[in-house]
Order: sequence, then C-alpha cells, then structure tokens
Amino acid sequence: MDRQELEVERRALEAAGQSGGVIPSLSTRRISLTGFFTCLGLALATSATYLRVREYGFFSLDDGSYVVNNIHLREGFTARGINWAFTSFDPDNWFPLTRLSHMLDYALFGLTPGPHHVVNIVIHTLATVLLYAFLRRATGQRWPSAFVAAVFGVHPMHVESVAWVSERKDVLCAFFWFAALWAWVRYTQSPSVWRYVAALVLAAAGLMSKPMIVTLPLLLPVLDIWPLRRTFSRKSLVLQLPFWALSVAASALTVMAQKNAGYVRSLDAFPLSVRLENAALTVFAYIGKTFWPVSLINPYPWPREEPHGLAMLAGVGIAAISVWLFGMRRARPYLVAGWLWFLVTLIPVIGIVQVGPQAGADRYMYVPMVGLLAMVAWGGDEVLRRLREGWARPGSVQWLAPGAAAAAGGLCLLLASQAWSQEQYWGDAQTLFRHAIAEDEQNYLAWEYLGTVSDRDTQLDGRIECYRTAAQLRPDLPEMHSELGKALLYGDHVPEAVAAFEAALRLSPGDTKARCLLGGALLRGGRIAAATEQFQKAVSGQPDSPMAHNDLAIALLRGPNPDQKASVAEFRRAIALRPEDALFHANLGLVLLGSPDSAQDAVPEFIQALSLDPEDVPAHLGLAKAFSMPILQNPAGAAEHLATAQRLEPNPERIRKLEGLRLDYGRAH
Repeated sequence: MDRQELEVERRALEAAGQSGGVIPSLSTRRISLTGFFTCLGLALATSATYLRVREYGFFSLDDGSYVVNNIHLREGFTARGINWAFTSFDPDNWFPLTRLSHMLDYALFGLTPGPHHVVNIVIHTLATVLLYAFLRRATGQRWPSAFVAAVFGVHPMHVESVAWVSERKDVLCAFFWFAALWAWVRYTQSPSVWRYVAALVLAAAGLMSKPMIVTLPLLLPVLDIWPLRRTFSRKSLVLQLPFWALSVAASALTVMAQKNAGYVRSLDAFPLSVRLENAALTVFAYIGKTFWPVSLINPYPWPREEPHGLAMLAGVGIAAISVWLFGMRRARPYLVAGWLWFLVTLIPVIGIVQVGPQAGADRYMYVPMVGLLAMVAWGGDEVLRRLREGWARPGSVQWLAPGAAAAAGGLCLLLASQAWSQEQYWGDAQTLFRHAIAEDEQNYLAWEYLGTVSDRDTQLDGRIECYRTAAQLRPDLPEMHSELGKALLYGDHVPEAVAAFEAALRLSPGDTKARCLLGGALLRGGRIAAATEQFQKAVSGQPDSPMAHNDLAIALLRGPNPDQKASVAEFRRAIALRPEDALFHANLGLVLLGSPDSAQDAVPEFIQALSLDPEDVPAHLGLAKAFSMPILQNPAGAAEHLATAQRLEPNPERIRKLEGLRLDYGRAH
C-alpha cells in the first residue's frame, strides 16, 4: 500500500466517522504484511473447514446432468462446445462461465470427483478473501472486515454450496460479485475508466456464473449509504445504468430458461398471497439459521398448512425493523445498509417468482448472509469503541481487544466445527435425504427426493414406497402422483401407474407432462386408442412440447393401422423444436429403418444422434441393424456398433428393450 493509497484510506475513514481521523503510524511494509497474513489466515481456515469434501463422489442429484452425463463436457474447448456453453439453456438455466468451468475440470480431471470438489473449495476460499478485501477497502477497518469474512468462510449454511459440485455456480458467482464490488469501491475512491470497466466486466462475469447477482445494481446505492457515505447524484445514477442493463438482460434469459425447463410455478399452484406469506416467514427462518445454524437440511418443504397469523406477524416485523433501522441511518448507517443488503440480495430466491418445489434452501443465503454479519461486526466494533471511551472501568480497557478477539475466534471455531459435522450428510444423496427425514418425518420433498436417488433396479420397492409416502403426505400436489406413477410403471404395475397419473391430471388438467405419462402407461397396457387420444390432447394443449410430438409419433405406429407417414412427421416436429436431442433423431432413424424405401435415410439420423450423444445405445443398435441390411451392406460397421452397444449396456435384457422406440418417461415435456 503506497502513500497515495494511505491518504485515500484516511479520507474514507474520516468520512465514515470511524477513526476520528487518526491513521495508525505503521510503516507501509508492516501494513502490507498484516494484510497478507490476515488473508492467509482466512484462506487456511476456510479451506481446512471443507477438507473432507474432497473425498466425496458426485451427487446423484444434478451432478449427473451438470457433469457426469453431460456429453458437451467431453468435447472440450471446441467451437461447438463453447457455443453450447453460451447459447444453451440446458439443463435449466443460462450460466456459460459455470459450464466452461465444468468443461475445464473435465479436461483436467475427467470424472474423478475429488478434484472437482477441490475446485469448489478453492473458489469459495478465494471468494472469502475477496469479501475481506472489498470490506477492508470500503470501510478502512481490518478486524470487522476479517470477522465478516471468517464467519462467511466457515459458516455451516455454506456447506451446501461448497460440497455440491453442481453448486459451482454459487461460489463462482460470489467470487465475481465480491470482485466487482471491490473494483467499484476502488473506482469511487479514485475514479478511472479502467476501474469502472473492470467493475462492469466482473459484474457481467458474475451474471454468466449465476443470475442471482442481478441484484448488484440495487446494492450500489446501499453502499452509498454505508460505507462510502456518498450523496445521491444524477451522475451516480447514470454510472449505474449499464449495471441495470446487464441485470435486466440476464433476468430475461433466466426466466426464459426456467420456464422452458418447467421450473417456474404458476400462480394456480402457488398463489401470490401464499408466496408473500412464505417469503415473510423465510426471512426470519434465514436469520435464525444464520445465528443458530442447527437442523440444516435439504430440501426445506412448503408447510402443509399455511400459518397465516404467523406470516402476518413476520411481515409486520420486517416492516418495523426496516423503519427502525432507517431512523438510525445517520447515527449507525451500517445497520440499515446491512439489513438492506440482506433483503435485497434475497429478492431473486425468496419465492415471489417461485422456481422449483422447495420453500427455501441454505444455498440461497450464500451472499445475503454478508449483510447480517456486517451488522454484527460493526455493531460489536462500536460497542468496543464506546467501552474504550468511558463505559468500562479504569484498568479494564486493556483486556477489551484480546477478549473480543478470543470471542470472535471461538465463535469461528465453533461454526467451523458445526460445518465439519454438517459435511457428513453430503457424502451421498441418500444420506442427505434420510437426514432430512430424520429431522422431520413429514418432509414430503425429502421422501420424493429419496425415491428419485434410489436405484431403479435394486431398490425399486423402496423407491415406490418413498413416492407413495410423499403422495400421502401431500395428496394435493400433482407432481407427487406423477413421480409415484413413473416408479410404478417402471416396475410394471401398469394399472396403479395409470391411476396415479389420472390423479395428477385431476389436480392439474393442463399438465402436459402428466398427460404424456398417462398416455405412456396406457400404451404399455395395450390401450392404444386411449393412449393416442391423450398424446393428441397433449400436443393440442402444448404444441411446442417436443416430447409430446415424440410420444404421439410412437402411438401412431402401435395401432392396428400404423401410420408411418404421420409418425415421421411428428418426429420431425419434435426435432425442429429440440434439434439437440439425440433421442428424437434415434427414434426417427428407427422408424425410417422399418421401411425398405427409407432405410438409407435412417443412417444420417443415427449418425446425428451419436454426434449429440456418443453413448446413445439405441443409435448404435440402429446403425448396426442398418449396416446389416442388404441395401447398405457394411459388416465391419455393423459389428463395430453392435460391440459398442454391448459394451455400453452389457445387460442383454436391457439391450432388447433399447432396440425399440423410446417414450423416455423421465424427460420433461
């Protein structure tokens, strides 16, 4: 830190009224060394807390679609792979930098899970150090900044974001978020074009990691309240407009991606009044878990009965706290700034726009927690300062600083110990969800997820019972019946599966996915006309559903008068809607292969399917069959693709089932 930077820091401290205009007379070298060892201590404490995570495997929920089964990662940094990273919404969002980070991991480590976990730990550690650097630069105070960063680094609520490879987006987004804020503070203290551009670029990188950073433009005026203590001006508003433009664009892409994936819940499923009540209750739940982090689970379900009175009380409490803190904005601006940081950064995940079935998640507090911690840190610092100024008895002041340091260190050690204990549940998905059920046997989401991660073949009966329990706990939710129906169908319990899908449709008549699942069950039971009717209704209700067209195409071939022409047309509609899906190309190839006149046209479809998914067993089987036909005689090619299919799927019974057309019941419609 040079003399010019010291002078900038002096002015910042004087403006904030935090140092009385006094800068400790330390040499530049000593200040730099103290900062270095502070950062080193934060890095060592944070990384040590999560050390055991490196021994874990991939999580069976999301890690499959993000990493293990993601064929795009295998291509490496090719033009097509990079284009996919920036243009695809698969699996459920738009975060190109997160995809590229997984792509780099795959290139370096393959599917060895340990290094993927280590990268998460490293990014979280760097985010912790950057948080310290940002707060230190903005406030000029080392120890409150270090306390906030230390608690952030080891807090048990962050285990979900660090221990879950799929949550790379959390830690990567926070890394760029804190870096952007650091650059913005540098710009406000010493304006230059390059510092402004750096803040803008880092904000854009954060948005390309996870869209939760869309609230960053709202934080910039909060920082003006404290710690920058800047008055509002038209110039500052103009400077913030590019950040707003980035956030609006990212928000639009996110809503589009999650609507396409079917994750955005309608107001029919979750009325606005219910969402507002849950939001108010969740605010206090998050505060409670920040300061008393016990019984941390995944997932947190929506309450079976809405506590309207308690929710109203929570809403009044939030308003009262906000008014009270606003009244102290001049005397203690850090309180209102910390509170606003907490509330503002929660906006995207508080449930007003409901994404997914959960009422909340620990990972949602990854950045919002900083606001609450800042309130505590600077509040504690003010108490110590007042004690030094006259509250304490003579002779006792000398013990204040060591005592406060010991208390802060003890708290961090306690939190790190709790985080270490929490990590044991993230070793595998079944352990995690059984832990959630042990905490609350009425947790219907945990029962559903436990069924999802149970093995289809070896644990099928248990899987069915998990879904049955979930449906009994929440019989008003259509997805509980749909998941039960899929498990029953896999176990060839066709009549029960039909009943489950019909129950889902009674609750949600417009659910295209449930209607296609019902059609699939009817088709399995030989009720072809009834199945075709369901698929036709699905296509009419949602003509842009590629899976509905795929399923209708299959039904058109199963009746007493197969209509190959109409079937091919439906498959082509499915491909037009989702050209990157190997399943549709393979299915179309299998249909074309059934007619001597179009057998040659099947080969390009199989080849396209394999270019999209080199491990698509039906496409390999289709090519083997095609190359065995007299019109295309290629014995070597046939043998090669058959051998590949048998290597990918050594079970002969499964091979037999994969030779036919696929409805693929697990896909979203």
